[in-house]
Amino acid sequence: MQRILLIVLLLYLSSLTSCSTVVENRGYIFNPETQEKISRGMDRSEILSLMGTPSTISETTGLKYYYISNKFLKYAFLNPQEIERTVQVISFDKNENVTDIEEYSLKDGKIIKYNSESTIPKGTEVTIIQDLFDNTGRYTSSEAIAGSIF
Repeated sequence: MQRILLIVLLLYLSSLTSCSTVVENRGYIFNPETQEKISRGMDRSEILSLMGTPSTISETTGLKYYYISNKFLKYAFLNPQEIERTVQVISFDKNENVTDIEEYSLKDGKIIKYNSESTIPKGTEVTIIQDLFDNTGRYTSSEAIAGSIF
């Protein structure tokens, strides 16, 4: 009887651990000591040696480095839920010196509703008749005509 009770207890405990909650870190892992060392006026090479390669780089409105970190909560088979996001943006001037340091969190983000429908641009809609006769009149070289069955 004790043996059966032990097996049932082990099965129950193993089922509990398989559905445990896991916190998953993704992206750049921020180091508080490194964060304190960053200041305006630093050179771009100093930032790279201190923080490493950025998650992404933007050059549209001047050179900016983006360091992005996310934390997700995973539970069993359910979709992961983002619980924390940190984005640090370091802006550089033309001399490649730090001009601005900005930090954004999950609260600063905006939800974008994606439209899953596809839009067919005008002029690309093809009817069945156009599809059947699509290649008619396209063969103009003598090799294409000689190789056909006509």
